[in-house]
Amino acid sequence: MSRTGPGSGRPPGSLSRTWQYALVGGVVSMPLTLAAYWSSVASDSFSFNMVVVGGLVAGFLARRYSADVSAASLRAGLIGGLAGYVWIAPAIRTSAESFAEAWSFAPAETLLFVVFSAAVIGIPAVPGLVGGLVGSWICGKTGQQRAVPASS
Repeated sequence: MSRTGPGSGRPPGSLSRTWQYALVGGVVSMPLTLAAYWSSVASDSFSFNMVVVGGLVAGFLARRYSADVSAASLRAGLIGGLAGYVWIAPAIRTSAESFAEAWSFAPAETLLFVVFSAAVIGIPAVPGLVGGLVGSWICGKTGQQRAVPASS
């Protein structure tokens, strides 16, 4: 199935509504996530709670304009979590090095870095989805849902 180009109603290279709303939600949650980290007392932990807000925005917009709520909010969670990943990537590398040294197996460092990174990037998708489902519910309860033609 073609997502852009002839027959899709969108010019080549344009983003789908789902991706547009995911980017909006993800970008909204990035500064909130970093602000929550900087204002926390425990600087060695990182909370992705603010990703819920980005997911909420993405879910609300997706439902309002007839896009895929789950996909938009999951993607918003992933995008919103990138701010946290960039911030704590050095700690992930240090942890991977420590485990590799303890096991006396140097290639384990790369494998562990990839696994830890995937977890840190993937975990925010869950609060993003939860926020998206709440945002979709709020949109439905407030009567904000609009019928949008599929070709626009």
